[in-house]
Amino acid sequence: MQKILAVFISYFLGGILTGEVISALLRVDLRKKGSGNPGATNAYRILGPISGVIVLAGDMLKGVFGTMVGIWLGGDEIAPLCGLAVIIGHNWPLQFKFQGGKGIATSLGVISVLVPKTLLIIAPVWFLCLLIFGYVSLSSLAAAFALPFSCLLFYPQEKALFLFTAGACVLAFYRHRSNIRRIIDGTENRLIRKKTKEE
Repeated sequence: MQKILAVFISYFLGGILTGEVISALLRVDLRKKGSGNPGATNAYRILGPISGVIVLAGDMLKGVFGTMVGIWLGGDEIAPLCGLAVIIGHNWPLQFKFQGGKGIATSLGVISVLVPKTLLIIAPVWFLCLLIFGYVSLSSLAAAFALPFSCLLFYPQEKALFLFTAGACVLAFYRHRSNIRRIIDGTENRLIRKKTKEE
């Protein structure tokens, strides 16, 4: 019973969207501006760097606490499932009619608890991809793709952790479907804009 309770608590923790809280405080609806996403990247573009950092930190901490709930109530074996639950709660929150974010910051919080060694690979992949291409979305997808392989490298005997990382990767790609289309079409917004020859 405690294990089931842990999963539900993690899901509802995931549904507390930091971007929505900041939007309410500043009276700016992120869903009607920019990409329409209540995540850190859109908050950064619309509300500024301070708000972007607050949203990023809040969503990451949510991932940490959601995973720790699993450890506290159900032990290490249920923690990977609670990690996925908090990400799913962020992506499809009941509190906001199942309209949530992309789950990258929340996933990062979960990863820092469950498979922290993978950050040695996925963090450099993210930053390098951002510097080369300038897309936050593409950088996040590259890191998500590297995550299961990094898990196999650092935690080769942990099947539950591998399943978590594979699930987190699939969720990241699924939630970024529109971004992938825009990247292919050349209409995706860059965080780091490349200078043209004329500039």
